[in-house]
Amino acid sequence: MFVRICRLRQGGRRIPDHEAGRPEHQAVGDLQSTGRKFVLHQPLANAGPRYLLHDARVVAVQPGVGGMLIRGFEEYRGGAVLQEWEVTPLDQVLGDDGLKHWNWPR
Repeated sequence: MFVRICRLRQGGRRIPDHEAGRPEHQAVGDLQSTGRKFVLHQPLANAGPRYLLHDARVVAVQPGVGGMLIRGFEEYRGGAVLQEWEVTPLDQVLGDDGLKHWNWPR
């Protein structure tokens, strides 16, 4: 599923609201779930996973928007810290060629 995530924590600490919109706290990619693990892969890259959540759970599903809140643990400086992702599916837009494309940020 192609999604846009907004990371709500950095190193286990909550990111303040006025900093949450910065590009370093947001990412776009292919979200995959295997067991209790969520992995975000960069689009069109063979570099491996960009972000990884262990023991992750979907905490909330937001009606109407189609988004969800995922909470799990990520590795930070050799330890496991709490991480939360606000996940929103990417829209498809009609391109100049008449075909639908994923709305990747430019």
